[in-house]
Amino acid sequence: MSDKKLDAPAFHRRAKRLMDAWKAESDGPDSLLVIHGKTAPDVYNKTIAIHLWLFGYEFSDTILLFTKDKIHITTQRKKVAKILQPLQDAENAVPLEITVISKDPAPENQQAYEKALATLKASGPAVGTIASEEPSSKIVAEWNTVYSGSQSEFTSRDIGSLVSDTLAVKEESEIKHTKAAATAGALLMQDYFVDEMAKIFDEEEKVTNRVLAERVEGALASKAVEKRLKAKVPDVDMIEWGSLPSVQSGGKYALALDAQSNTDALHAGTVVCSLNMRYFMYSASVSRTFMIDPTPEQEKNYAFLMELQRLLVTWLQPGEAMGDVYERATAHVREHRPDLIDNFGADCGFVTGFELSDSVNVLAAGNKRKLEAGMAVVARVQLEGLTNAKATDARARTYAYQLADTVVVGAEGAAVAASCIKKPNDVS
Repeated sequence: MSDKKLDAPAFHRRAKRLMDAWKAESDGPDSLLVIHGKTAPDVYNKTIAIHLWLFGYEFSDTILLFTKDKIHITTQRKKVAKILQPLQDAENAVPLEITVISKDPAPENQQAYEKALATLKASGPAVGTIASEEPSSKIVAEWNTVYSGSQSEFTSRDIGSLVSDTLAVKEESEIKHTKAAATAGALLMQDYFVDEMAKIFDEEEKVTNRVLAERVEGALASKAVEKRLKAKVPDVDMIEWGSLPSVQSGGKYALALDAQSNTDALHAGTVVCSLNMRYFMYSASVSRTFMIDPTPEQEKNYAFLMELQRLLVTWLQPGEAMGDVYERATAHVREHRPDLIDNFGADCGFVTGFELSDSVNVLAAGNKRKLEAGMAVVARVQLEGLTNAKATDARARTYAYQLADTVVVGAEGAAVAASCIKKPNDVS
């Protein structure tokens, strides 16, 4: 940890953005309290997103207290405090106060917590917290003990939306990281997954969906894939999986973002593959559907979905309400393929970033939040529960389609971050 160096200008620029957005709220809280307890592997929530966005790193056992004119940081780790120290000397800095407490119970710990509590009281009764998260660790327990004695004096306000909206609009460096993650996903999809799946079918190898997904996961560490990635991505070592690859086939499809590959045999019918990647912790997602010996009706349905996704990308314009984009998509389905409206997905994607899926900024019915230039959106379209009436194989009777790409919203419109094969008969 001692070799970590923070980008002080980025920290203060982003901290100011968050604080300005907070102050601009007409009914915003009087202070913001973000507590990070123990670090859990493969967990990305809004607290961690704030740390990564501000510091470039995740600092466990740390309390961030934002008042209208200052940031107060309390940490149990001297090394963290040392790393944070240069932030206090930066130009155009947001005033910053760093307090180091002991890892073991000590009188100075109590004093530090009481000082933070006094700062909260001086700021006002409304405290902004991330309501969906419950941190845990020794520092959290100690703080809660002190805070509980005065808790009745405060009211909690959820700042989940504030955090989502602020982090959703990315700087140019963040967009570059997002594009690199998308590039990695596209390369693994078309340079590894497609070839491996075709080989399995050609050789009639008995492989489960999960085994194929595990092969895709392992491919990221292979020398052949690494060589190809190096030609397209600046720092290959910073590429990692956002979640395990998902491979689904054989009539059982769950098109949720966290869908798991099952242990059924890979079926040469309709195969849905989804890859979620990270680059410097920024997420991107790609999903493709492959058909083996499709019927004319299946080809027609897939062609319709491809065209709908193409249109969806053109609708991702700054100022458009996210819910309106989804309504345009459903209206298109009703007009051109009313027979598919009951099969159409419940959303058309979501904003992505440190959190793979932003639960606030979703392209779903009724969402009035507006798209802005600088957002990265996973634009996805889905058809679920389709029936192939001509199937003689029971596993081919039910099928689903999903197409998803990471798209960057610009001032003049949106563009796909990384091209990836999409033709219906890439595997035959």
